[in-house]
This record gives sequence, structure tokens and C-alpha cells, in this order.
Amino acid sequence: DIAVIAITRFFTALRTSFGMAFGMAFDMAFAVARVKPRTIRWRIVALVAVLALASCAGESPGCPYAGTGDSAPSAGCFSVSGDGLLLVQDLKGRLSPPGGSSEPGESAQCTAFRETWEETGLRLQPRELLEVFDTGFHLYRCERDAASGEIDPPPRFEVRAAFYLPAERFAHYEWRYPDQQLLMREMLLNAALDQ
Repeated sequence: DIAVIAITRFFTALRTSFGMAFGMAFDMAFAVARVKPRTIRWRIVALVAVLALASCAGESPGCPYAGTGDSAPSAGCFSVSGDGLLLVQDLKGRLSPPGGSSEPGESAQCTAFRETWEETGLRLQPRELLEVFDTGFHLYRCERDAASGEIDPPPRFEVRAAFYLPAERFAHYEWRYPDQQLLMREMLLNAALDQ
């Protein structure tokens, strides 16, 4: 099958460029693809191709936080603009502030910066800690970095959309953590009073 040979050579070149971990993941997926019927095999090969291209996305910018970092399993940003609160919509359509899991040795502030960039494309500077959730998630007030552009997440297939949403529209969406809707609304309204 000429297409299979071409795809195999393409992924062999990627393995050489991006390392063995990528190569092993492709080899496992391709081994499964050979066993399945032809239509399923091509769907799996196409999925691996999409994931490979997504892994080619650039690395996140280095963390600009210079203070003593907090330790947390996960962290994110609370960022307000004239249009409302910055939120991300996951692949199931649920809302949450941008954020995610910490990498080994990474401070909570750097996690908030990196995860927000990965999910929104915005460079936001973590400032003071606003809330620690029962999951250990640290939520920081974040401000736009001078180098930040507009919302434009890199292709990582983590979120469906990122946008600023006014408090009065919160109830029109499903939330990833339903209890956060009221808390985020209250925090957004308090932030508006402080300005």
C-alpha cells in the first residue's frame, strides 16, 4: 500500500526530529491500525497525523514570574477586561477560567502563565493569589503582558474557544465546575467595583 509507506516514512522523519517518545506513540498507534479494518485503520492514522502536527506547535514562552513561587497541583488566571472575565470553553462546551496542571518543579504562578498561554494565546502576568479551591487549584489575578496579543490559542486541541464573557451571560453556559459560576460572578463584580 503506497499510502502506508509514505505515511510511515513521514512519521519516521518526525521520530528522528522529535525523539523516541513520539516514535513509540506512533508505532503503537500504527500497530493497532494494521489490525483493524481498513476504514478504521485510516481514521487512526489520520488521528495520529493530526496529533503529530499539533505536537509541532511552538513551545510556550518562558515564565516571566520572578518572585518566590507558590506550590500547587494546578493553577490558572482570573483576568478581567471591559468585555468581562476571560474564560475557556472545553471540548464538551463547559466554561472555566484558563488553567491546568503543574509540571514537575514548576511554580503555581508559572503554571498559571503557561496554561493560560496554551489555552488562549495570551501572555498574562500572575499577580496576587485570589482563591485556592478544594482541589488545590490556585487562581491568580492576572494582567496582560506588554507582549500579549489578542486571543489566539496555539493548536493544542485542549479548548474549543477562549473569550471574555460579561457576568450577566454566565448563566447561558454550562460550567466545568458548576459551583464556580457564582464565585466567578461575585469575583468579577467585585473587580469591577475596585476599578
